[in-house]
Amino acid sequence: MQSYSFESYGQAMAPVFDAINDDPEEVAAIVAFLRARAGDGPVLEAGIGTGRVGLPLAEAGVELHGVEISEAMAEQLRAKPGADKVELVVGDMNEVDLGREFSMVYLVQGTFGSLLSEENQRRFLATAHRLLAPGGRLVIETMEVDETRFTHDQYVATSLLDVGYAVLSAAMREPGTQVLSIQNIMLGAHGIQVFPVKFRYYTAEQLDGMAEDTGFTLVERCVDWGASPYEKGDLNHVSVFEKR
Repeated sequence: MQSYSFESYGQAMAPVFDAINDDPEEVAAIVAFLRARAGDGPVLEAGIGTGRVGLPLAEAGVELHGVEISEAMAEQLRAKPGADKVELVVGDMNEVDLGREFSMVYLVQGTFGSLLSEENQRRFLATAHRLLAPGGRLVIETMEVDETRFTHDQYVATSLLDVGYAVLSAAMREPGTQVLSIQNIMLGAHGIQVFPVKFRYYTAEQLDGMAEDTGFTLVERCVDWGASPYEKGDLNHVSVFEKR
């Protein structure tokens, strides 16, 4: 997907993002997990999107700041009740100057993978390290790729299926750069819609290595937001790092 950009993703996904990710129980678990580890200072969500997690976290009493690169996603957030409780900045998470320290920085879903090179991922870790107060926490949710899905570095699969629609996902990966491109194709009564996604995948070991090099220590890893124990090889995990 040569023409893919953050803005193309945002424009395609913003109108449907909350509907696709409509899971109140998951959001409640995320908020409880983050609130328990937030510390006493302000918290930053990198890639806050439509505010799916950030708004309820702010409603729970956390002083929340958010950075979002897509104006289309930011518009969705601004239109929601409680948006005034979030200090929102539109821009690149690696370039904006927030002018303060945070007790926690977090990224949910595949936000860290949206940085499409190891260089940019390491750059973000350095940015987070600079923004965090001493002993501050960095929380990263990861969804690793399932190697069994690929044939010749590609796959086609049914991602969602309901009475009124079906979503097919066509994916191709570049092993050398660890970049996965997915075109999600929704078939429904209103025709065909496409939702492109591109991200750089990584393993838990690779994440730990980059974090260690940047001045972080892994203090906790769970398989989900309910803090279920992680076992080596689990594809989904939530990692908590502490600034050294």
